[in-house]
Amino acid sequence: MRKNEYLALVAMEECAEIQQALSKALRFGFDDHHPSRADETNEEQLLTEFYQLTAMIEEMQNRGIIAGFAQDKIEQVKQNKIEKVYKYMEYSKANGLIE
Repeated sequence: MRKNEYLALVAMEECAEIQQALSKALRFGFDDHHPSRADETNEEQLLTEFYQLTAMIEEMQNRGIIAGFAQDKIEQVKQNKIEKVYKYMEYSKANGLIE
């Protein structure tokens, strides 16, 4: 395995850990915590996993594995996502799937 593949694999693992952290937060609450980690809420665990993923993406950019986007492109991608989420949330609400 090459270094770029290794870094991409670690980033993939972080994606899975974000999924797990979100699942725990939805099941037990963002303010709750794992019994063995009383000093870290589910919200803090989610944010930790998010920033660990961010670190891996940034490391892949720093090593030239991926190019990345300019800040204005990042903001546009984020804004487009938020708009799309709310558009389809309204669709789901109209279909009686969201209160």
